[in-house]
Amino acid sequence: MDWPDGLFRRVAVPRLPGSQAVRAVEDLIVDRLVATGYRVERQAFRTSVARLRAVGVVGAGLGWCALAFFPLFVLPFPGYVVAATGAAALAMVALVAVGVARRRPSETEAVAATNIIATRSATPACWLVAHSDSKAQKLSLRGRVVAFAALGLGTLGLVVCLIIRVAGPLPVGVVAPWILFTLAGGAAMAVSWSVGDSPGAVDNASGIIAVLVAAELARHRSDIGVLITGAEEYGMEGSRAWTAAGAPRGVFVNFDGLDDRGAFTLMRHDPARTSASPEAVSGVAVFDAVSAALTDDGHGLRRSRLPLGIFVDGSVLAAAGMPGVTLSRGDWRTLGVVHTERDTADRAGVRSAVEAGRLVARAVDELLG
Repeated sequence: MDWPDGLFRRVAVPRLPGSQAVRAVEDLIVDRLVATGYRVERQAFRTSVARLRAVGVVGAGLGWCALAFFPLFVLPFPGYVVAATGAAALAMVALVAVGVARRRPSETEAVAATNIIATRSATPACWLVAHSDSKAQKLSLRGRVVAFAALGLGTLGLVVCLIIRVAGPLPVGVVAPWILFTLAGGAAMAVSWSVGDSPGAVDNASGIIAVLVAAELARHRSDIGVLITGAEEYGMEGSRAWTAAGAPRGVFVNFDGLDDRGAFTLMRHDPARTSASPEAVSGVAVFDAVSAALTDDGHGLRRSRLPLGIFVDGSVLAAAGMPGVTLSRGDWRTLGVVHTERDTADRAGVRSAVEAGRLVARAVDELLG
């Protein structure tokens, strides 16, 4: 194949949801799929940054709760007052965040986005998935993981302190670490929702190339579908729109973040509910087939669940009843450039994306028979 590197560089440009740049990239994807023999349709939908704002609300809200809890924990207020105030404050943060996430965008806020759906039959047994958009934030993905961990640890500590506090005031030394963790994590999350431009080479030009390579190598099959989601960076909005449009069927392999360094990571997604019509192929079978293809080819592989604080299209597809896996590759340094302007084609390279596409095509071919 002589096309992946050139296409990778044309795709790895700043492409926020709704921008002219992402529409140009979508045209490149469609042209490639049509040339490979797929029937392509576009699903248009409208979205906004509401879910990202909700993340900021949670961070800011829990940070303010931590500050407000300090006098409640160390001063001699009645236990029932402390318990009621603390529970009400945490509930309020949750309610406001949910309200922000579900708020329908105004005409000025709404962003027009598109899913690309390519098939060779009416009912694909396996979907190859990647997202087309990119974004930069004030925190890299590595920073967000650290912030999420600090916020989660601090909030858990505050809840435990809240329960213990009912019996009487607590020493400052017991309370202070949890407040500091919550403040640090909450402050970081509060500003991380704002978006800017990133070339998004690893996240997720690499995934697009992997899907297109796999789709080309599997073009002899009629039971393979391709789903390129839009506005994934705004909270998996494309996969939400696709699953909401009808009950999806089949299993999936989602490609998201394939660097040329580190080990491959394969994450399994189990369906959140049992489908009335169980899939002919299970998520475990997909996981085992892709694992075998990678390891038999000599690649190092980490098998895991999706880490806390990281969200991908596979999570939404699994919630809709589809089993599948997400494949990525990278290391701690990779996480430090994802969602930043440093995520460029010159730094990333396309080798791992091509390898991932080739090996997944082989795995799916063997899996489906």
